[in-house]
Amino acid sequence: MISVCTAVEDRLSAAVLERLIGEARGRLRIDIEITPSGSGKLIKKLPELMRLAPNVPVLLLTDLDRKECAPSLIGEWLGQQAMPDGLLFRVAVREIEAWLLADKQNFASFAHIPFAKLPEAPEGLDDPKQTLLNLVKRHSPTSLKRDLVADHGHGPRQGLAYNERLSQFVHGCWDLEEASMRADSLARTRRRIGELASARC
Repeated sequence: MISVCTAVEDRLSAAVLERLIGEARGRLRIDIEITPSGSGKLIKKLPELMRLAPNVPVLLLTDLDRKECAPSLIGEWLGQQAMPDGLLFRVAVREIEAWLLADKQNFASFAHIPFAKLPEAPEGLDDPKQTLLNLVKRHSPTSLKRDLVADHGHGPRQGLAYNERLSQFVHGCWDLEEASMRADSLARTRRRIGELASARC
């Protein structure tokens, strides 16, 4: 079993990586977990992660957000530094929520949203998180809505139990095979983690 370090922006992304690492069937184990609050703090951790990577593989997952493409985001973060061996830098297009929405059937059941209302190509959305919040506000039962959505007069925003409830979906309902068919960045991340596990077993 290979020990790895995970580095993510938030608890929801950590849950996603836990599921992906779980696919390695015991060949990978999370020994170090870094979960800063937001991408800015994760960037500040990058020099430490780059020093660690040659000794302990680092799985870094962040959102593309408004950046043009994953290579430009990675280039911006690294600057003139070379990508060290052992750093697996993955980018969710455009946000981790797109990967959840990509499992249309299970997310529809989880949030009580009509299947036809969920996007067919969530990675093409400008703001997957806002799309998710809008759908929950419009269709979900009050109990889920209360946990996921806060609205202070400026449209739906992330509720206090947002990461916790969506992490429950990730661990309990999310079908990775189904989601990968509608989210290419997820499919590629699964492949790279699988390659890491196979190369080091």
